[in-house]
This record gives sequence, C-alpha cells and structure tokens, in this order.
Amino acid sequence: MRLPDSWLIIKPRKTVWVALAAICLACTLLLLFYEYEGLPLSWDRPVASILTPPSNNNSSSNNNDNYNSNQYNPGNAVQGDRRCQALSDPGNVVFVIKTGATEVYEKLPTQLLTTLGCVQDFLLFSDLDEHIGPYRLRDTLADFNDTLKATLPDFQLYRLQHEFRRTGQDMSSLKGESAWKLDKYKFLHLVEKAWLERPGRDWYFFIETDTYVVWTNLILWLQKVSPPREPLYLGSIAYFMNDPFAHGGSGIVISGKLLEQFIGGEPGLANKYDDTFTSNCCGDSVLANTIYAELDLRVKNMWPQINGEKPTSIAFGPMQWCQPVVTMHHLHPRERTAIFEFEQARPDLTKPLTFSELSTLPFPRATNTTTPRTSEEDWDNQSNIRIEFAGEISASLETCQEACLTGLEGCFQWRYNTDGECHVSTQAFRLGGKQMPDDNGKRWFSGWNVEFIEKWREEHTCEKVQWVEPY
Repeated sequence: MRLPDSWLIIKPRKTVWVALAAICLACTLLLLFYEYEGLPLSWDRPVASILTPPSNNNSSSNNNDNYNSNQYNPGNAVQGDRRCQALSDPGNVVFVIKTGATEVYEKLPTQLLTTLGCVQDFLLFSDLDEHIGPYRLRDTLADFNDTLKATLPDFQLYRLQHEFRRTGQDMSSLKGESAWKLDKYKFLHLVEKAWLERPGRDWYFFIETDTYVVWTNLILWLQKVSPPREPLYLGSIAYFMNDPFAHGGSGIVISGKLLEQFIGGEPGLANKYDDTFTSNCCGDSVLANTIYAELDLRVKNMWPQINGEKPTSIAFGPMQWCQPVVTMHHLHPRERTAIFEFEQARPDLTKPLTFSELSTLPFPRATNTTTPRTSEEDWDNQSNIRIEFAGEISASLETCQEACLTGLEGCFQWRYNTDGECHVSTQAFRLGGKQMPDDNGKRWFSGWNVEFIEKWREEHTCEKVQWVEPY
C-alpha cells in the first residue's frame, strides 16, 4: 500500500511553522546558555573554563582525570546561598573530607548541600571507592600495606564492605565500633593523597562528614593569615600518652609549605608508617607523631576557634564568647541544617559569627517571641559543680532549683538526679541533651536561670571580635 503524498511532502504552511519552531528552540537554548554563564558558580569566568582543568606545572597527568569529578563542585548551590554571595571561595584552600562507607549516605548529602555549597575545590575520601551522583569518593586505604590489610583484625570491616558491595547488601548495617577502629588507618594516606592530587595550595583543610564549617569565619580567618610564611599545623589540641595532636573531627588546617616538606613529590611516606597505627588509639594522633618525627614540628592550638563541640554542647561564657567559631563537630544532619538556616538569616554575612551570637540558637533571648527554656525532664545540661545542703535541708528537685535561682550568686543553671545529687554551673551555660533513665531508674532534671543569663548577656556585649592566635 502506497503512503499518501501528504506524508512525504511538507506543504509550505507547515514549512513556515517548522522553521519558526526551530528558531524558538535556538533562542531558548541561547537564553539558557547566557543565564547559566551568569550564575555565581562561574564567578567571573566563562562557562567553558569551569569545565576545563586549570594548568598546574606541579600536577601529574593523573590529576586531570580526577578534576572532572572533584575540582569543580557540580552541586554548588551558590545561587541561593547568601554565604557565597557575601564571601566567595578564595581559591587557595583545598577541602578534604573524610568519611566511611557505612555512614556516607547518612551524613555526606547534607554536608554537600550546606557546608560545601560555596566550596569550589574539595576531595572526598572514604574506605571504599564509589560514586554518589557526580561525586567520586576515593578509597583512602587502597595503597595501605597489603599484608596488613589482609591480616589485621581492624580490617575485617574493610574486607566485608567489598563483599557487601559485590552482593548488593546495605552497607549501613555494618555501622558501629568496627567502623571507628578502621577509620584511624586513613589519616596519613589521606594527607599524602591530598597533597599529591592538589599540590601547591596555601592551605589544606581536613574535616569529617559531621564537621560543620562556618563559612564566613573561615574565609575571614584565611584572609588574615594568607599566604602562610612558614609550615603550620593547626587545630584543637587533644592528647594521647601526653603527646599533643590536632583533633580530626574539629578540623585540621595544614599549610602547603608544611606538606611540601612533609610529603614531597612522590608517594611513599604514608606506607612508611603503616605499622605504627596498631599501638595508637587514633589516626590524628599518628599524624601528629609523624609530622613531629619527620619535621620536628608540633601542632599549634586554635581552640576555641577550631571547636569539637556543637551549639547544644558548647559551654557559652567568658571562655567562649567574643571569639569567632570556625568549626563544630558531632552534628547530625538536622542540626547541620538548623545552623545553615541560622547563618542564612544573619543580617550581614560579611561579619564574623561569634560564640555570643551563636548562643542565641539553642538559647533564644528572653525578649524573643520564642519562649526560652527554663527546665526539662529527662535532660542533662552538664552542670558540673556539685553542691551539698547544710543542716536539715535535703537535696531535692525543688531545693536544687531554688539554690540556683535565688541562693547562689552567678548561677547559670542547675541539674538534679533522683539519687539526690544537685549540680550547678557558675562559669558557663549550655543546653545539653536528652538523658533517658538508666537501668536502675535514675532520672535527670535540668533547668536554667534565664533572667541571669539574659542579664549576663547584656553586661558582656562584644565590642571587638577576638580572633585566636595560634598558641
């Protein structure tokens, strides 16, 4: 059967409509191109340059392969992020994020949408090589000593993760202490790989998926100290066997000058120390010991600016008040989102966010429409000074509360448990968290002297931001 001629020949009227449709489509595509070119993501660069690796004489050819998935941030959310519009990425820092296969889907997505939204260049390291959308996660332990990987009990999880991936099982079911034990072996290889993949930057900022970075404070701080004139290893100091180290969850800041001396131009330093981890609790401690062994350099403290707490556990008071807070730790995704929204709502994101301002997140001012907390059941606000009652007065919920509200001068908060213990705090105030009854039925009750906290705020306004100097 022959098809009608009308199926084969486009009549003149149809030709006009087809031509108009083609022109409209071309105009639409052109308009979209120019809109995309103007997004804050590209800053002042043409779109093509975003997708093209920058030339770097120090970089190996392998770095260009890595660039497409990590050098430019494919999920960059700068268009609707006031932080990025106020202070853009200076381009002299590499963000290095450490995670694990058992937790990555729980924690990393929220970090990509918040903390990393303004970051142009970051590297993701895990204990399994995989992709999340356009993002590649490298297996930090791929080059770890093969004999140790095959024999150390701590690597049982590592081997099991590969089996779970092969058989399509849920990796999150492996969460627990085994993941924490495996995590420590990543640190040295993480640092080595970061330098070899991104050599020659001023700063390398190592964080974890439950670390929150206050973007404004980080950029303002780096502006003050860049470019670094000497090898620097900075963080919040912790100790193992009396040896100081920068706590990894709080964030570790290392200058490029240090890594250039520490790592050099070839891999191999990390493998040199693979057998030292079993005798140490923590990978961040091994990193500190290795830097000291190789360069005779110790960590410098940046606390409280680099911080291992979060808004509900920070002790707000004279020790943490007018300083800017750059990092916080142990945030679950909803807490991260709350701080992100808190940042977005600030009137001026070019000014440092101090602990004083941050304290209004968990502790609304009495003048706010939100009713401030005065007490909570099954709650531990970590009041730390135990008080005893004289004479015939016995400790009770009522007497403990009354002692803080009217009896003790300078009392911020109180805490009572059903074993008859009363604690108060006169140095700082903090929110704390839920504390369910223990196996013996012991319960905790906590409260805050809201009027005194508000009075103390008014008497301690921050006239000047107190930037922390390394010490």
